[in-house]
Amino acid sequence: MDDGVGMEKADTQGRVISLFVKAEKGLARPHDGKLSLRARFGIDGDANAGGVGPRQVLLVAMKTLHEFKLQPGDLRENVVVAGLPLDDLPSGSVLQLGDSATVRLTFHCEVCKYIGTLGVKPIQSLENQRGFLAVVLTDGVVCEGDPVRVLDKCYDPVPDRTSDRFLWVVKQIPFGKVMTYKQIVDVLGVSRSYYRVLPMYMKRVAGQAYSLHRILDSKGCLTPHVNNQRALLECEGVEINAGGVDSKEWVDVSVFGWDISGIYY
Repeated sequence: MDDGVGMEKADTQGRVISLFVKAEKGLARPHDGKLSLRARFGIDGDANAGGVGPRQVLLVAMKTLHEFKLQPGDLRENVVVAGLPLDDLPSGSVLQLGDSATVRLTFHCEVCKYIGTLGVKPIQSLENQRGFLAVVLTDGVVCEGDPVRVLDKCYDPVPDRTSDRFLWVVKQIPFGKVMTYKQIVDVLGVSRSYYRVLPMYMKRVAGQAYSLHRILDSKGCLTPHVNNQRALLECEGVEINAGGVDSKEWVDVSVFGWDISGIYY
């Protein structure tokens, strides 16, 4: 992982216009003109804080709100930014908000059915303008009116498409380590319904140069979607246990599980 060391400030390019916190998922409300950001955690009091996912902060460009005749808060964002080509920045860009808080842009927020309730038609017109998701790298308090700077440091890009992001994660699983469906869903930043989708992604790339054998089902058991999984894992020193859930073979994730806490840092 890129540790983000050596970040230098660039010229001020934008400014914070509005700030919101989501006390519940899907609901955003103004938050006294300031937010407290915590590294590897997110925004204090926000429903998306904590965990290992890529959705700790949602930033939206004021230009987008104007273009689609929306009001601050309509897109359930946390931070509205003006004077910055936010949606044109590459994934992996690092922004400084205010004096000390920094965030890493992960991927564009998906266009969902909710957009239709705002009168935006077609909803696909907001593709890649719905806002940029980010994780918090360094602590800081962000206030309305604070400057926003694009720093010189940039992390590896994270794909927007979920299927591509799945492969981006798989390629990072180390030799001799495993991940469960649950862990993958968490780091992808998608809902639990994707437990049923992951096998489909795996079938699409079966036979290609991806280490799919390092993926276990949600209960830590071997999956039927990978040929020779047991032999491949044993070649990497991973111990396979018998008599698991439904008599399936399983792996002790507490021993062989990959620590995913630093995947975005």
